[in-house]
Amino acid sequence: MTSVKTLNVNRKKIEELSEIFSNSGVYLFDYRGLTVKELEGLRKRMKAHNAGVRVIRNRLAIKYFEETKKDAGRDIFFGPMAAVYANEKFVEAAKEIVDFEKESKKINIKSGFIEQKFMSKDQVVSVAKLPGKDQLKAQIAFSILYPLKKMGMALSAPLSNMLILMKNLKDKKAKEGEE
Repeated sequence: MTSVKTLNVNRKKIEELSEIFSNSGVYLFDYRGLTVKELEGLRKRMKAHNAGVRVIRNRLAIKYFEETKKDAGRDIFFGPMAAVYANEKFVEAAKEIVDFEKESKKINIKSGFIEQKFMSKDQVVSVAKLPGKDQLKAQIAFSILYPLKKMGMALSAPLSNMLILMKNLKDKKAKEGEE
């Protein structure tokens, strides 16, 4: 029989899970084999992207999904489980966890949730290949500015060519005057 104190602690942990799964990107992975130092290293890498890493108790995660009636079920919550979660830079967090999986070869990405929709491991890897928010902004700015730059160069080309021709003509006349 569980005590009231234990029930309250579990209720609080389920509320914390609710906060985690309300983020734009949540990536679940098996952390078996990671040392505490390696897990702390991952946390530091994620902190650079305003993302967090949290170890999840499967029983509480299953309870959370049963209460909220979301798509995920018991089949994804087995073995040691941790989550990387981020709101703003969830694409960068996906890139970081996929890179960490390749580097360490100790973790195994299981699945994820993007905008509260369940994603398989392959879909998480696909998200990691997308450009980040800052990179997209830079690409948009470049795609707007590059045609304008080309047009400016095209409009100034006849004037530049005329100046070059005039300078060459002046140099030629100066040479002819010296001879």
